[in-house]
Formats: sequence, C-alpha cells, structure tokens
Amino acid sequence: MTRRSLWQVEISLWLLTLLAVLMARRLFDSWDYAPLWLILAMGGHATATVTRRQRWPLTVAATASVVLLIVVEGLALYSDTLWLRLLPSTETLRQASTDVAAAWEAFGIVEAPTPATAGFLLVGGAAIWLTAFIADAAALRAKAIGEALLPALVVLAFIGALGTDAWRVRSAAAMVVCAVAFVAAHGIHHTGNRMPVGASERRRATVPMRTALRLGIAAAVGAALLVPLLPGSDARAIVSWKDLDGTAPASRVTISPLVNAQGRLVGTSGAELFRVRADAPAYWRVSGLGEFDGTFWGSERLYGDASEHLDGRSSSELLTQHFTIGALDSIWLPAAYEPVTFDGPDALYDPESGTLVTEHSSVLEPGLTYTVSSNVDIPSVAGLVAATGDVPPDIAEKYLALPEGFNQRVADLAAEVTADATGPYAKALVLQNFFLKNFVYALRVPSGHDTDRMEQFLFSERRGYCEQFSGTYAAMARAIGLPSRVAVGFTPGELVEGEYVVRGEHYHAWPEIWMSGRWVYFEPTPGRGAPGAVVYTGVLAQQVVPGDPTAAGDEGSGFIGALGLEDLEGLSGDLEGFVDVLDFEGSTAPTGSWSEWLVVPFYAVLAVGMLWLITVPSAVRIRRALHHRRARHDARSAVGAAWDDVAETLFNLGIDQRATETHTEFAGRVDRRLRIDSGELHSLATATQEAAYAPQPPSPQTVVGARLNAQHLEMRIRAARSRWDRIGTACRPAALVAGPRSRRRNGADRNGAEAVSR
Repeated sequence: MTRRSLWQVEISLWLLTLLAVLMARRLFDSWDYAPLWLILAMGGHATATVTRRQRWPLTVAATASVVLLIVVEGLALYSDTLWLRLLPSTETLRQASTDVAAAWEAFGIVEAPTPATAGFLLVGGAAIWLTAFIADAAALRAKAIGEALLPALVVLAFIGALGTDAWRVRSAAAMVVCAVAFVAAHGIHHTGNRMPVGASERRRATVPMRTALRLGIAAAVGAALLVPLLPGSDARAIVSWKDLDGTAPASRVTISPLVNAQGRLVGTSGAELFRVRADAPAYWRVSGLGEFDGTFWGSERLYGDASEHLDGRSSSELLTQHFTIGALDSIWLPAAYEPVTFDGPDALYDPESGTLVTEHSSVLEPGLTYTVSSNVDIPSVAGLVAATGDVPPDIAEKYLALPEGFNQRVADLAAEVTADATGPYAKALVLQNFFLKNFVYALRVPSGHDTDRMEQFLFSERRGYCEQFSGTYAAMARAIGLPSRVAVGFTPGELVEGEYVVRGEHYHAWPEIWMSGRWVYFEPTPGRGAPGAVVYTGVLAQQVVPGDPTAAGDEGSGFIGALGLEDLEGLSGDLEGFVDVLDFEGSTAPTGSWSEWLVVPFYAVLAVGMLWLITVPSAVRIRRALHHRRARHDARSAVGAAWDDVAETLFNLGIDQRATETHTEFAGRVDRRLRIDSGELHSLATATQEAAYAPQPPSPQTVVGARLNAQHLEMRIRAARSRWDRIGTACRPAALVAGPRSRRRNGADRNGAEAVSR
C-alpha cells in the first residue's frame, strides 16, 4: 500500500458522497439544504479518516462519529436550545423529535421538489454523515468494494426514485465516473505492495487508474448521448415509483383544503402554482372549512353546476380574474371570494363554502385557463359595529358547533380575552388583536391544530404558522358565540408584468366570521394581511417575504396607524383595545434553516485553505531564492544550495539522508529507491562532497554544473509524480522550514571544510 494510493481511495469516496449531496437538489426547491449537508458530508469523512489513521477500533470510531454528528446538527439546527451552547438539552431533543415526526408525516404526501424543512435537513443530514462513515469503513477497514459503494448508491437510488426528473442522465453519468474511479483507486491501493517502486514503475502503477477513468468517462458520455435516443426512452415507466397507486402525476404539487400537516399546502415553496391577471390583488381562496371534529377542520359538501351565474351576493364591486394553472395539482379552482360568474372548463360549485372544483378531471392540467368574476366589496366598520348577535338557526347549528369535550382551558381563555368587548365585531377584533400582540410566526413548530395542539400553542409555545392561528381562532370564536370557519387558499403572490405569480410559499389559511349576513375574514396570523381589509382589521396587506416562507415580513407585521382609522371616528366604546395595540412592532421568526455557528467556521476554513494554497508554495520559493542569494558569492555554499534543493525535494518524498551517510552513499540509495537512472545525482553528490571537504573551493564550472544538475533532477522527480502529489507536497507545513537532515549536515560540513582550508 502507498500513501498516494490511499489518498486516491479517500478522495474517490469523498466525490461519491459529494455527488449524492449535489444530486439531492432534485428533492428540494432550492439549494438551502446544501451548505449544511456539505459540512456533514465532510465531517463524516473527516471523522472516519482521522479515527482510521489513528488506528481507533471501529466501535470507538463509530461512537465518536455519532457523538460528533449530534453536536454538529445541534449547532446547525437547534443552537438556541443547546446546553452550554454545545450539548443537546431536553428541549433540543423535543424539538428534534417534533421535526422528525413532522417530516415523516409529510414524507408520505410530499412530491419533489419540496422545501428543506428542519426535519428533512436533520434526517437527511444524518444519513449523509453515516453514509460517508460507513463507506470509509467498508473500503479501508473491511477492504470491501461493494459494501463501500452501497451506501452512496442507496442514497442516489432514493433520490432517483423520489426526486424530480431534472439531471437524471447527468447524475447517472457522474455516478458511473465516480464509482469507476473508486473501484480503480481501491484496486491500486490494495495491490500496491506487489508493485515496483521506481519512478517508471509508479508511472505504470497509475495506468489502471487512468485507463479506468477513461473507460468510465467514455461509458458515461455514451450513455448520456445514446440513451435519450433509444426508442421508448421518454415513455411512461413500466413501474412508476412516484405513482404506485396510479392517481398522482410524478412532479406536481398537491394541496388539500384541510388545514393540517397533511392537508395544507404540500410541496415546494418556490414552485409556481398559477398566475392571475386581475386589476387588484386578493386572497385567492380555495375553500371554506366549516366542520371541526376536535382533530381536523374539514368540509363535506354537495356541488352544483358552476356554469354562468353562481348565485353569489349582488354587488357593484366585481373583480375579474384570469387564471393560468402551473404546477397546482388539485381539483380545487382558486378564486377571489365570493365568485359570481365562471367561464372555463366544466366545473362544480358549492355556494355555501364558496368552493369551485373541476367536474371531470382529477387534477388541474398545466396551462389550463379560466375566468372568474367575484364580489369583493369590503364591509364598512359602521355596518360591522351595528351587527347584532342574532344568528340564523342554520348558520348557528353548523358554524357554532364544537366537538364534545372541547378543551375548557381554550374556551375559558377565549371568554377572558373578549370579556370587555361587546358585539360580534368587537369580540372578533379583540380576539384577532390577542394573537397579533402575543404570538409570533414560525414554521419550525409541531404541525396540527387539534384541541391538544391548540392548548400547547396557546399556553406554551405561542409560535406557529397559519394552520395554528386560523384553526385556533375559529375554535375560540365558536366558544364565545361567533359563527366561524377556516378558509384556505393563497395570498396575492408577486406582481410580475401585470400578473400575480402565486407560488407554494403563498399558501395561507385564515378565519372567517359570520356577521351582518355575510362572511367576513379576519387576520390573526402575524405578517399576513388581506388586501383592502385594513379598514376594519387594522392590518396592512402583506404576505410572505419572497424566497423565505419562514419570515413574517418586514413591512407592517402588525397594525398601522392612520390608514383607514378615520372610519372609526365617532363609534362607540365597543372598539376599546383597538388603538391600544397600534404600536405593535410585529413578530420575528427564524430566517434560516441552519446556524451561523457553522456558517462562519465553514467560510473561515475555506478562506484559510485558499490562503494556505497560495501562501505556502510562494513562501517556499522565496525561501529558496534567499538561500541561493546568500550563497552566490561563495562557491562552496552555491554548490551546497543546489544540493539542498534536491535533498529537500527528496525529503518531502520521505527520503532523508542519514547521519552516517556520505553524499555519494545517499545518492546510491536514492538511485536504488527511485530508479531515476541518472548520473546527474551522482555527479551532484560528488561535487557537493568535494565542495564540503576539499581544501580548494569548487571552480565556477562546477558551480554551474551543480545548479544545472539540481534543476534537471527536480524536473525529473516532479515529472514522476502526479499533479495532486505535487500540490500536496508543496502545501505541507514542513515545506515552510528547511526540514531535511541533509541541510543541517551540509551546514556542518561546510563549516568543517572552512576549518580545514584555514
């Protein structure tokens, strides 16, 4: 075995793991996962390499690797919960278990590409780390090729089965090249003891690696070019791994009208779901959920023909919307509430919930277009204040119902919060303000909105996203006699060239309260606000920060001051508490998925590494140049400096002159070791030895010959080594100092020669 071939095996394993990390982009909607997973991949390999080279037993090495994995992932994902800012605490374990449970729950539903949530980062990162460690142990401890390849191939197969179709051929080609490189490096390393040592032999020893790489690259390129041309290459798979039940397309985003971890928007935050061309923004509503069983908000409705008039409320404030479907995969057709007319493919409509669905197709096809006109009039504050608590029996029966045994603490809190408010509007507004004043928006929280989750949300965490805010608000509203339901849909989206581009990150849920003979929506979720509703909610129109679904928004996360408040002048004290919260500064939320505790060290190490690659070789050249400059006026020192350059190069190869060896004896040993077959080394050794001990200094011709011999020898030695060997040697810390014993010996020899001459 040789040290060089060992590095080849290690680097080829690193490349396989790096490929797995890069190909994971097919699972996610952005590169947000990559920095953490790259650090974990490097950590897994580094731990395996260090413990193996230090000859730690496998069990001890594996234990140390797992402990370090826990520390690194804790610093990356849960740094604010760590004990002594380093070790996991019980809160760390609780949050991690919650994230893993949420990831497992979502795993059965999501389709790539999906956001890089904490649970996916945690589990996937651990898999990458363990893949790196197991591959190293199998390759270099057990000396097993197949077992070493298996972990990375399993990860890549998983990505291929569940990821998007992007980069399929390229990732397969890259995998072939890396696997062939590893097999060749592994074979060279474990047969190295039976190979000759000389330079020409070393060059022949690299032939298997070069040949294997050429064959692997040729096979990968051939597959990349020829496979797409084969008949049936673009046909439907015989066995569709992404659609085993035959009901879902392979790369679509699925939503459900249920507001829970499985029913809220599932898929990618960055995927474009649909576009809307309209004169004004609105909440693009999907459905209204009026049934709460203590676990889920849901709806079971009967639908009628949606053609022509939809029997909505009459109004002069109509908004016409032209929708173009993108990656939205559902049967529900988004529209501003309350739809009045519909023009498009065959559709059904439920007037009570305001829900449009396709009549025949099980999914919305990309490119599908339709037009909806909706009544979007905004209720006046005066009309809402004048509303009484009288509720029609059919509305009360359905929209005031709470499950048997509903959490009494939640009901008592709702009564306590609204105790000083009179009238439905005042109660609804005070309840909204309670959430905006005391809660913050966060995605990295347990999913769900059942009664137990509500209690945890209200009395412990006070952090959540729209599912918790809307579901809890609606249940509390019913507890104080306000008919309510949960609406699901999307915020307006990003305005691009006259169209609202709606992505997965714009998914939203909000509560609606029945008053004044109509449904009125409120906004308890920090950082969200319906367009136009500011006049009665006091919340500006706002939505997710583009590209960061965890952020609550920088502009108006809470209430605003003057806008729309003129409508409140002269009204009764029913609105007490409304103005008290106008100075609310908004909420904060995590804006990243991994900690600066790892970002700063990562880039610091990267910067130091780049600086080292530049500085060390330059410092060696400068040191050598100064050495020759000091020796230029002394013939003995000039010949010795030429020998020192060659001796240092040999020292970096692990060949040092022994204290008992003469220069010519050392040259003979080097010739037998390297087989460079050159008289130049013997000539240089003789000249150096004579310069050190002869009474007369060497002639100028001898000095010039020594320098030329040294230059030719260094060129020949470098040519016999690989590029990576040369780079590694040039950047070794030992290269910064004189190092070899021969240099120290030469100094003593020259001093002795000077004494003899005197």
